[in-house]
Amino acid sequence: MNRFRARLIFFAVLFVVAATAVTARLFIVQVLRGPQFAARSRSQSQQRCILPANRGAIYDRNGRVLAACTQSDLSLTDDLLGAQEPDNKSLQRIKRVYPLQEAAGPLVGYIGKDGYGLGGVEFSFDKQLRGEDGWTMVSRDGRNQRYRKIGMPYKEPRSGSGVYLTIDAEIQKIVYSVLKQSVEAQKARGGRCVVMDPVTGKILAMANEPSFDPNFPGRFSLDQRQNACISSIYEPGSTFKLVNAAAALRENIIKERDILDGDNGVYKIYHETIRDHEPFGRLTFAQAMAFSSNVCFAKIAKEVGADRLFRCTQDFGFGERCGIALPGEECGILHPVRSWSGRTLVTMGIGQEISVTLLQMMAAYAAVANNGIIVSPLICEKIVTDDKRLIEQPSVKPVRRVLSEETARRLCLMLKMVVDSGTGRNAGIKNIAVAGKTGTAQKLEGGVYSRTKSWASFFGFLPVENPVLLCGIVIDEPADNLMGGTAAAPVFRKIVTQIISQPGLEYAEKILNNRAMPGRGTAGAGNVLAGVIAQTPAVIDSAAINGHNGMRPVPDCRGRDARDAINMINIHGLVPFVIGAGVVERQSPPAGSMRETAHACTLICSFGG
Repeated sequence: MNRFRARLIFFAVLFVVAATAVTARLFIVQVLRGPQFAARSRSQSQQRCILPANRGAIYDRNGRVLAACTQSDLSLTDDLLGAQEPDNKSLQRIKRVYPLQEAAGPLVGYIGKDGYGLGGVEFSFDKQLRGEDGWTMVSRDGRNQRYRKIGMPYKEPRSGSGVYLTIDAEIQKIVYSVLKQSVEAQKARGGRCVVMDPVTGKILAMANEPSFDPNFPGRFSLDQRQNACISSIYEPGSTFKLVNAAAALRENIIKERDILDGDNGVYKIYHETIRDHEPFGRLTFAQAMAFSSNVCFAKIAKEVGADRLFRCTQDFGFGERCGIALPGEECGILHPVRSWSGRTLVTMGIGQEISVTLLQMMAAYAAVANNGIIVSPLICEKIVTDDKRLIEQPSVKPVRRVLSEETARRLCLMLKMVVDSGTGRNAGIKNIAVAGKTGTAQKLEGGVYSRTKSWASFFGFLPVENPVLLCGIVIDEPADNLMGGTAAAPVFRKIVTQIISQPGLEYAEKILNNRAMPGRGTAGAGNVLAGVIAQTPAVIDSAAINGHNGMRPVPDCRGRDARDAINMINIHGLVPFVIGAGVVERQSPPAGSMRETAHACTLICSFGG
């Protein structure tokens, strides 16, 4: 009996202890740690999901799409994007489409897999384009399937803003097409070009060759993705003589008709020799600019002096960034006067011992065309919300006056002489007053200037009296050591001629309304238009030229003079390629067929083909 009672007490105590332990555990789980376990339960059955915002689109100044997101993960073939897939024909899963492809790759940029901008406009305006992601709470059932309960908290995503650029898509395509063809024809290492409005500083086109397709950025090297127009520096050569001349004129050191001795193209200084591309005797200051005499401009630099030349160079913005809203802009190299050697003054006067970007040179020439006022280059026209409400509209920003109106006008006339009778004759356009300057700069190799590698450049604007277009071209290492007048100036003429001949652009009308030639009024401007875009006495039907869906009809050029045929091809929005000269006998594609804008049209003429 006692043994039974002892067992009963033992089990009773054991039961009490176990019950106490269970109760304590339940108290801990349900009361003390209840909220913690409830939160853990919710984390396993509920999840916060990100609702990605729609990235804003990038447009040109007329509202043409330069970059946009698809509505969903859209499967696009390479043919649709205009690219080639050499290895396979599998579909690409993409979310961002760039219609201009290589024509604007370095300018527009691209995005990474995480949706952030990684270059160009995509990077600069990433904050505005990206918008703000939203979120929502979803639950999971026993089969691990997610569903959303009514009443669960959420936040709607805010779509990114639309960014309108100052770029004109049509001009951008023209510039890239001509630049690419010219680089290939000259067997050059590369090239770059910028077109801008010299009065407002708005960039109308900015192209690089080689370029890259932002639809498939991984296929291209990092160098190809860089915007060389702002990130690559070079010695400007004779195009920098503009600054030397500006310093001499504004300090009243020399006048256009003053005589300089060219010393037959040889000038020795500090045991080194400065040479001209051909021997010159006595030249006026204006002739020295027109014929690009290194000897004469070395002497002018000595008269200007180190301090005044340095100050003028700084005033034109060299040695500092232009401040354009694009990533990777370099400030160039401008050494302080205290570090100059004995020859720096004269060599800098002819464009050596200083490094610049293409955009810096554009700003300097724009200042001369703009009556002596430097303006900050603009790339953004406006930023709007998803429902088209205006958020921001950058205004034209005059930086400072570097020249008086009189000095700027005198420089314009000197630059006009360069195109009329000097080294820039290949940039001339019939019946339109063009001003500009050629440049050829030898590259440095191991501290010595190369005899075979150079930069060839040309900067020009038109019309001289009231400029509306400024275009700058730099060709990197053209074959046969071509100079600025033979390598870059013809590219300028091709680009500008196509721009002012393009039916959808307003520049022919602007040139007519702004006194394209000195001394001509509006009545005389009709002859200018005839010289630029005329191809036949008959009136051309604009509807027939414009076509539809981006396609243009190929005109019938057979039997026409080559010059008229070229103008006819240009005004139809196509790109002429002439073989021979004289009268056109054959053409390809055939007349009446439809081709995309900027498609090449080959004209085979009566002799020379």
